[in-house]
Amino acid sequence: MMIEKESVVLRSQPATNSQAIDSIDINSNVNVLSERNGWLRVRYKGTSEGWIPKWLLDNDNLVTDQNLAAHLLVASSIYSEQTTDSQQLADIDAGTYLIVNFERNGWVQVVYENQYGYIPTSSVELIHQDAIPESVPDPESTEESLPDEMTQEELEEAERLVIVRQENQAFLSAPDLYSDIIYTPSINQRFELIDVTTGSDETEFYLVEDETGIRGYIESRIAALGNDSLNHVGTTNPGSLADATIMIDAGHGGEDSGAISLDNITYEKDVTLRTAEILQEKLEAAGATVLQTRSTDEFVDLDERTILSNEANVDAFLSLHYDSSPVPDWHGTTTYYFHEDDFDLADNINQQLAQFELPNNNVVFGNYHVLRENNRPSVLLELGYMSNSTDIDYIRSQEYHDHITELIVAGLENYYNH
Repeated sequence: MMIEKESVVLRSQPATNSQAIDSIDINSNVNVLSERNGWLRVRYKGTSEGWIPKWLLDNDNLVTDQNLAAHLLVASSIYSEQTTDSQQLADIDAGTYLIVNFERNGWVQVVYENQYGYIPTSSVELIHQDAIPESVPDPESTEESLPDEMTQEELEEAERLVIVRQENQAFLSAPDLYSDIIYTPSINQRFELIDVTTGSDETEFYLVEDETGIRGYIESRIAALGNDSLNHVGTTNPGSLADATIMIDAGHGGEDSGAISLDNITYEKDVTLRTAEILQEKLEAAGATVLQTRSTDEFVDLDERTILSNEANVDAFLSLHYDSSPVPDWHGTTTYYFHEDDFDLADNINQQLAQFELPNNNVVFGNYHVLRENNRPSVLLELGYMSNSTDIDYIRSQEYHDHITELIVAGLENYYNH
């Protein structure tokens, strides 16, 4: 089979967010090994095996498998998982346009009313995001606003509200990750907060009660309280990156080393600062005003980091980190957000990070202090695993820092130009 399209990427899995193995030259031949859910498993140059999207090859209007949008051809439900047997989150009219996070194995992941969901690819026309028809903006929507005034009773109810923000998590019988699972709550399921407690391994849990009266424990990491975002500014609309003020937060520092490489040579606090310095140079070259929470190897308290962001009224707060795991195979980049209004910022940056050589682990809700207590648009970027032998080789290279910071800048440019 001849590939007559440029920019076709050979991927490790039938998913647009999976690792890129190679870029296939136009007019090159590949051997088709199998076909599944709109993807072709092929062999390229006789040795490299992977997946390419057949729907990309068949669509003359698409030039890449990234920055996609879905135009619904028929009315469709949005499902909580990649199966029609899962919970239906919403029903969407034909003709609707939705931003696509990724296409995987015959399903697109989209965001609708601040929820992740899945739609069968067969129900949509995949287009580039730039092809979404422009709509007339609501002038009032471009202004910063605080939430409507709430009564004391409503504020107290919000304080007692716990909302599950990650799927496939556990409602536990005890404040212990290895305790019996009562059931798996649905994403955005709501509970009443009874108490906050800490497990034997210092993991924080919420003791909660569901609407049927069942009590159990939820790890605070996967949930938000109803009052967490009351003072959060969702968008600042500077107009362009050149008009924006960006605060870079190099994670850890001083006596807080963060993650350490397996050979004890490389410290997270050092590589976050290195990345921050290069990112500052590139952002300033693009015209942005850049602030740093730290510019030397010093300890900065988490509270102080968010105070700096809130007092400076920044347009975006980027917390830079490098991950670690006892599971050596875990690797790649991950983008975290906390406030629902910050998903778009996270998604724009993550779409660029997904183009990097390392695998991308998507946009994920994360209950991190520097995000939760931040009133400004904010994301936390895990830019690779210190504990993985592949990732650490990238992290130690100058080319890596140059490339990863270019992608972050591109994500911000897309966000402010969108």
